[in-house]
Amino acid sequence: MLRISHLTKTFFKGTPNENVALKNINLNIAAGDFVTIIGSNGAGKTTLLNLISGVYSPDEGRIEINGENMNSLPEYKRAKFVGRVFQNPLQGTAASLTIEENLAIASLRGKKRRLRFAINRRKRREFKDRLRTLGLGLENRLQERVGLLSGGQRQALTILMATLTKPYLLLLDEHTASLDPKTAQKIISLTEKIVTEHRLTTLMVTHNMEEALEFGSRTIMMHEGEIVLDIKGEERERMSVKDLLDKFSEVKKERLVEDKMLLV
Repeated sequence: MLRISHLTKTFFKGTPNENVALKNINLNIAAGDFVTIIGSNGAGKTTLLNLISGVYSPDEGRIEINGENMNSLPEYKRAKFVGRVFQNPLQGTAASLTIEENLAIASLRGKKRRLRFAINRRKRREFKDRLRTLGLGLENRLQERVGLLSGGQRQALTILMATLTKPYLLLLDEHTASLDPKTAQKIISLTEKIVTEHRLTTLMVTHNMEEALEFGSRTIMMHEGEIVLDIKGEERERMSVKDLLDKFSEVKKERLVEDKMLLV
């Protein structure tokens, strides 16, 4: 479903601030897979999502979704294929518009947007039904401006908007990191419910090691722009957070030795 080949990205190339964000990334994700991505700050996690969604263009490499080359498509055209939820609950929704207006825009993802034709009686019933599944009472607040919602309510709405048209790929970029622990748990449970119900192929970036092993079917660890661990199946089922940290420590030691050998 998602095929990434030799993906490379460098920022500020040829300057003192040059930063190689991704180094020859190769990754194949099957349809319906739920993959968690972990790694320290600067590992390249968000850059990877930005390249997939079209925020940046790669220096080298190819991104395919369902066999279609994404490299030539700008971000707004990739919206037909990719849904995304950001860390900040304020992103992904329009605060000055109502809940139903936000949903109407989301329902036209990848199509020509004409809001006045998007909201009708049938659409309004559909929006209420979808909002009811969130269990937050938002189905009774369709006319309320999104800017009046709490962070958790807004992030729940964003997830619903990102999946309204059932995209081929859902990207979650630390989407619970800005929420309090209780709200974050509600949002991650809601995420799992929606992903499972619609069998969405999902990449979820998280700093929470427990979440990385608990949710989904595969965990990828990134370090300095590379994929250094790819864990799935029985190995992942048996793995604890301590095991994961130990493996990461081993990888860092191996990389350090390699770097020293290169300098000799």
